Amino acid sequence: MQPNRSIKVISITIMALLLSSVLTGCDKAQSEENELVVKPVKLFEVPLQSEMALDRFIAKVDATDRAALSFQVGGDIETFSVRMGQEVKKGQVLAVLDATDFRIAVDAAQASFDLANSQYKQASELYEKKLVSTDYYDQAVNTFTAAEVELDQAKTNLGYTALVAPFDGVVSMVFGKQYQLIAEKQPVLNILNHSEMDVTFSIPVSKLEDRSIKELTNSNMWVVMDSHRGIRIPTRFKEISTQPDEDTNSYEAVVSIEKHEDINLLSGMTAQVEVQKNKSEYGIGIVDSAWLSKNADSGELWRYNPDSQLISKVEVTLNSQGNVIDGLSSGDLIVEAGVDVLSDGQQVKAWLREGGI
Repeated sequence: MQPNRSIKVISITIMALLLSSVLTGCDKAQSEENELVVKPVKLFEVPLQSEMALDRFIAKVDATDRAALSFQVGGDIETFSVRMGQEVKKGQVLAVLDATDFRIAVDAAQASFDLANSQYKQASELYEKKLVSTDYYDQAVNTFTAAEVELDQAKTNLGYTALVAPFDGVVSMVFGKQYQLIAEKQPVLNILNHSEMDVTFSIPVSKLEDRSIKELTNSNMWVVMDSHRGIRIPTRFKEISTQPDEDTNSYEAVVSIEKHEDINLLSGMTAQVEVQKNKSEYGIGIVDSAWLSKNADSGELWRYNPDSQLISKVEVTLNSQGNVIDGLSSGDLIVEAGVDVLSDGQQVKAWLREGGI
């Protein structure tokens, strides 16, 4: 009896070990099957579009407002209070003529006006009473009118003896000096407005073949100075020529920029104007193996979410070259291969290149 019992115990133990081995193998197989569900896929990251969507044009900086100032009357310069490079404010007196003769002219014109005004009033009263003729009255009116005009002109000429700044700016050139005898409308100084600058550049005709003027004027533009390549200055579009230059086969365009606190902007400096390209001119190239579907102007791709590790369909817009121009953003991850065996919402993982492969 004892030997049989030992054999039975051994048999049960062997059966238990075999069952345990089978269950362990099943768990391992199931685990491996679950791991196979998380499929590795090759991904493509959408690059920064701003780096590929700009046209650059050589440009020249000039003052938006410039003026060559002169006196409207001639005379001796009594005071000359500015120098080249000096900043001035609108309305500031820059130079003054000796006004002695002009004051005398105003006094004389005032006396003539007062006399003519008195005679006019007297003639009006007599004319109303019909004590003087119409000719006498008309002569008094004409004398009064002429005296009034002469007085106004004398006062205007006196005002012309002071040269004032028409806007805030910088004196760029000086032609006159104190005590100099200067003629009417002879240049005295130049003034530039450096708070706002014009930047002029040429756009080849070929760049406007697939883009309207309206699209161009609404494009984002920046100015980058040659001396400060790391700084982009925002612009405001100002104007563009309606006819191309025959010599250069290009249109001349102008944008305005405001004075930058970190850059000393002066007329004559060189720069580049960066213009965002029309969407029809650029796009993101996607390999053929990544497309779920694709036609002339649209298509579908798998987009991967690195946080959830799930994929989802994304519909994109294409240009005439078949590149993506809408529907993707910089940094998006797109599945590049094996797209036909994937399903919406499936969990996948990024395929990592192993050493030597």
